[in-house]
Amino acid sequence: MDAGFYGRSVRQYDSAMTHAQLTENVHALCFAPGDDIIGELTAYCKEQAIANAQITGLGSVENPTLAHYTMATHQFAQKELDGTFEITALSGNIGLINDQPAPHLHVSLADADMHAFGGHLMAGVCGATLEVIVTAYPSQFTKSYNEQIGLNVWDFPSP
Repeated sequence: MDAGFYGRSVRQYDSAMTHAQLTENVHALCFAPGDDIIGELTAYCKEQAIANAQITGLGSVENPTLAHYTMATHQFAQKELDGTFEITALSGNIGLINDQPAPHLHVSLADADMHAFGGHLMAGVCGATLEVIVTAYPSQFTKSYNEQIGLNVWDFPSP
């Protein structure tokens, strides 16, 4: 075990994620047990020069860290979940932050008793499998910190 993102203990494996390009801009990723979800997705986007994309997926995650943002305090409240959870829905996007692809992921999870959890996915490793579809766009939009909101948000040109 190693200290992972946010100091959580994660199992260390060599990444065994496989992938296929379905169309010119659509990629299918199949994560393997122990793969760092955010780390592998970020690395894949860097390798494929994907700056902007839509992310969807389903599968399972072990020991995820979820977060909920409160704009009034500009703080994330984090919750570390122990165990294996079904990912019933994973959605998000990729934008450039400091010239690097940065995943912004939200997730809905279910435990073995079918209790649901949801929020911003801060960390987690793949359980049995995780199937992700990355729909890449030819744009190069960036995100930067917005003082009023307290988060990195899209920098779109003014109309």
